[in-house]
Amino acid sequence: MFEIRRYTHQDEKTWNEFVGRSKNGTFLHLRTYMDYHSDRFADHSLIFSDDHGIYAMLPANQVGDTIYSHQGLTYGGLIVDERATVEGVRTLFTALNDHLRRLGIGKVVYKAIPWIYHRQPSEEDLYAMLNVCNARINVRHVSTTIPLASPIRWRRDHRYGANKAFAEGVIVERSDDFDAFWQILTGNLWQKYGARPVHTIEEIKLLHQRFPQNIRLYTALKEGRTVGGTVLYLCGEVVHAQYISASEEGKRLHAVDALFRHILTEERWDAKYFDFGKSSDGDGHDLNTSLISQKEGFGGRAICYDWYEWETTI
Repeated sequence: MFEIRRYTHQDEKTWNEFVGRSKNGTFLHLRTYMDYHSDRFADHSLIFSDDHGIYAMLPANQVGDTIYSHQGLTYGGLIVDERATVEGVRTLFTALNDHLRRLGIGKVVYKAIPWIYHRQPSEEDLYAMLNVCNARINVRHVSTTIPLASPIRWRRDHRYGANKAFAEGVIVERSDDFDAFWQILTGNLWQKYGARPVHTIEEIKLLHQRFPQNIRLYTALKEGRTVGGTVLYLCGEVVHAQYISASEEGKRLHAVDALFRHILTEERWDAKYFDFGKSSDGDGHDLNTSLISQKEGFGGRAICYDWYEWETTI
């Protein structure tokens, strides 16, 4: 049997310690990351304990009678350590549904942690959701990932672009000049999609201050001017490109090709995968074909980010 209780601020240290020893949590699951936007979400994270202590944790927020895991995160999912077993997690999901029904919560939307982020195999939740909760996939996004130990050769246009950029005097370096990059990123997103970055400049600076080793900015410079850049999230097994953008000058100079030539061949990562992030919008059906083609040109291939949904009454 599991005791299920709702997370409170008094649990912050315990929560963060469990994430640190878990087999599938990343720094995005730490409260020092999650809570930067706590004013936007009604937190309903849960802690599951048995006779031996914490067994699992679920980062979550509530909207009406629905629990989301988690709307403010790229992936939420059940965080577990090496004690988790298939039968244990099956029992946990049964207890979770009973618990949520008693609270009048009728639906769960669950953003699973993609397997590339797992330090040890951790798909007990995927089995339990389908077999206990009759869950269904309601959103499938596609990302583009490179196995760093065995990368696919770049497409010819990207190889040419990187060579041209460096010949034109573009240099790539690690930077803290988020303001210059955010001006490029914000302008591009607004012009192309009428959208803004998920993070404001103030938020990304705050998160970088909290996680300087996990959140890194690399910029492409031409005569000292920032003409492109990418924000990387270092998530243990995965280096994830959170944002990528270039100015009009940077596009002419092939700044993005230069960026990733440097990042993928000059930098040394204690990770197994480089993940470019999703190229699909909405529920995943709207694929940005030019964007994913660009990422595939760097040797990346498809990884899915799945969202599950079920009714607790089933």
